[in-house]
Amino acid sequence: MAEMRYNIVFSGKIMAGCETGNVKRNIARLFSISEEKAGQILARKRVVLKKDLDERTAEKYAEVLKKAGLQIFQEPVQVQTGIQKPKHSETPLIQKPADVRKPVFAGVADTMEIGVKPQAAELSAAEKKPDKIQFEFHGSGSEYFRIWLVNILLSLITLGIYSAWAKVRKNQYLYGNTRIGGASFEYLAKPSKILKGRLIVAGFFLLQGVLSKILPIAGAVLSITFVIVLPWLVVRSLAFNARNSSLRNIRFSFNGSYKEAAKAYLLWPMVAMLTLGFLFPYAYFRQRKFMVENSGYGTTGFKFNATRKDYNRIFFGLFIPVLLGGLLILGSFFLFPPLFILVALTLYLYVFACISVKTGNLLYNSSSLAGNRFEADMKLKDYFILVLTNSLATAVTFGLFHPWAKVRTLRYKVEHLKLAPGGDLDGFVAESQRQISAVGSEATDFMDIDFGL
Repeated sequence: MAEMRYNIVFSGKIMAGCETGNVKRNIARLFSISEEKAGQILARKRVVLKKDLDERTAEKYAEVLKKAGLQIFQEPVQVQTGIQKPKHSETPLIQKPADVRKPVFAGVADTMEIGVKPQAAELSAAEKKPDKIQFEFHGSGSEYFRIWLVNILLSLITLGIYSAWAKVRKNQYLYGNTRIGGASFEYLAKPSKILKGRLIVAGFFLLQGVLSKILPIAGAVLSITFVIVLPWLVVRSLAFNARNSSLRNIRFSFNGSYKEAAKAYLLWPMVAMLTLGFLFPYAYFRQRKFMVENSGYGTTGFKFNATRKDYNRIFFGLFIPVLLGGLLILGSFFLFPPLFILVALTLYLYVFACISVKTGNLLYNSSSLAGNRFEADMKLKDYFILVLTNSLATAVTFGLFHPWAKVRTLRYKVEHLKLAPGGDLDGFVAESQRQISAVGSEATDFMDIDFGL
């Protein structure tokens, strides 16, 4: 009796809306081959990627490959049971699949036929979820220095106009060198949109400054107006940055409302000031909760399970160390004044490192995406030494060490971040693309409002 089997065949075309370069990288990642070899596959008119699969397995492979950007069809093949199939002369490229999302290339024929029927043991191993996936950063200080230096020079020559292109170049380098599971993040913003946003923001502050000198009341009105629209700017900034960031051709998203932003960035900070900082940890918690729970990867939203008590423990736990440090600073001022600045800066960097490590670890360890959990394990001692040496080196070199400091800091944070899979990241469907104004992003750049690694 005959049973129906299937070959997985690449038609020689990629899916509509996909870029050839991205598809090439996806194929290289999925099959653990070079991008050059992946390009050779895309250049073929017909490629048999897998042969002789049952219907269920064929559908799995086809689904994954379509998400990678390939136009795939399942070619039915009738196999007579009880008859041994002839062996094909094939040169193995990859022997062991890592998981079902990484099909196996096992040979190349005239039509670039790839793959043999996987054994039961292979399929079983393929369906096992990976343990933890490590985030990686592959940038270097010397490479980033060249980008940084050119950005500064061209921005000065063009009186700041090139700064929009500088931001895109910088982010494309840093994003592109940040990877997870072999896939790189991408920054997709257009410099022209960023420039438009910056011109509007610069014009607003210029007008506010002029009116403050000529018509103080009008200047005050503009200042109050800016405070009122600040939550809107925050929402637009987070939405713009999210929509222009992607991983595996799926964009991130942000859907926070003005009402929620007003509570997080106006109401609770004001309440914190009225309570002389006592409710500052709660205000900080509300801002982080707002950012995470309104962010998404494609159509899937992030979840955040930290509580106000977690942030209370971090900030109130610093009270005694800061108090003792303050006494030490005063003591150094009266006993040996030249030591005063060194002690004060060291204490500041320690507090900064402490807050960065504790809040950073809490942020990621409390965040999840469709059952996929993040794990961060930064160490205070290591990060403090990193911040201290970066600061000293930057000061000694009159700022020239900044690119290396940036890369060192980002590498440390990224390499202390893991993903514990609990779901299928490849199953996410990207949202329909929509245009988001860059005005909010550039306005909040003045106040360093940002959300990312």
